[in-house]
Amino acid sequence: WDRRSLKSNKAQGCLGGHSQGVTCVSPKGDSRYFISNGKDQTLKLWDIRKMTNSVSVPVSRDEFDYRSDTHRIAPRDIKDMSLLSFTGHSVYKTLIRCEFSPQESTGGRYVVTGSHDGYVYFFDVLTGEKLRTNCRHDSAVRDISWHPYLPVLVSSSWDGYLG
Repeated sequence: WDRRSLKSNKAQGCLGGHSQGVTCVSPKGDSRYFISNGKDQTLKLWDIRKMTNSVSVPVSRDEFDYRSDTHRIAPRDIKDMSLLSFTGHSVYKTLIRCEFSPQESTGGRYVVTGSHDGYVYFFDVLTGEKLRTNCRHDSAVRDISWHPYLPVLVSSSWDGYLG
């Protein structure tokens, strides 16, 4: 969508790749890249310049409910237009957020996501490698937030604690 033309009610383009619903979208802040977390258990890196004019990207019609069902692999008949897919974390029972690391302290090189297993996952945007898991909570880590200037972050969990 283009906010300059909100009256048009027409998408400006689309990016296909998740085989299940998207739970979070987070921009890098450079007007080019963003990440998304999906119920298909992937975190994806996108380049907005790769958007297609076609808004008829096929979507999965699987009835998987991430809030209660055990995840199963959906058929991948979708053309994946993402630059990278990160896996290892889990998105069950709630929306799990993801963020880029701050430009000021890390150059925006990393992405971080919470996970249903109680961990915070760090990935390298340049290599796609899972770097580490950190900050073990006793329940799902739903949200994370980087300090804007320092290389530290806070995580929140259903266990009632901030990490």
